[in-house]
Amino acid sequence: MLDDRVIDYGSGDLVIAYMDLPALTHVTEADETKPYMAVELPLDLAMLVDLATDMQLLPGTEAQAISVRPLPEAVLDPTLRLLQLLDAPMDAKILSGGLKREIVYRVLTSSHGDSLVQLITVDGVLQRISGSTEWMRHHIDRPVDVGTLANRAGMSVTSFHRHFKAATGTTPVEYHKRIRLHEARRLLAGETETISRIAMAVGYASPSQFSRDYKRAFGTPPAADPLRQRPPREKATS
Repeated sequence: MLDDRVIDYGSGDLVIAYMDLPALTHVTEADETKPYMAVELPLDLAMLVDLATDMQLLPGTEAQAISVRPLPEAVLDPTLRLLQLLDAPMDAKILSGGLKREIVYRVLTSSHGDSLVQLITVDGVLQRISGSTEWMRHHIDRPVDVGTLANRAGMSVTSFHRHFKAATGTTPVEYHKRIRLHEARRLLAGETETISRIAMAVGYASPSQFSRDYKRAFGTPPAADPLRQRPPREKATS
């Protein structure tokens, strides 16, 4: 779930995501007899460009950060062979690169190849938007200036807003707020800092505003989030 977008996928689906999205995820079907399992393969853009060039595929004109399609059957065999290399480190070192290339090739030659080709846009829109999201992730505690981001991406502010929302489903300011809140939730689950310190760590000057935004995003204030690890109480000394 990303703002008002619901991205639904399940068994037998291929999910292609070009950039990280600050989304809430929920596994709806899983138990001991049928556990939730997925294979995630990092996308090598240089490999994609190389294959598309060899295959003389035209760059896409649309720029969306995520797509869900049925998994091409031809992808199953090289994926299985890649998984079997987990128990053979030396084989994996030599053979995994070729199998990953074959997997990408099988997707490109399927009816869903456009989902990958669209990542090679004529003017590099997704690459530039991805550069902006990466900058925000590395400067999570700093305020966002959309004009500066647009300038970094080589676009006007209007064009940047339009392309950013088309790719991520949200505005640059809202995206930055969401990655701040997701990082805050990670800190709540993994550390024993106070809420005010966590708010400050993700760039909030006001703990009360942080609590309001947190509740709006996750349905509960940070102090009541069940993921929160409470700071240990100090032992009384005599």
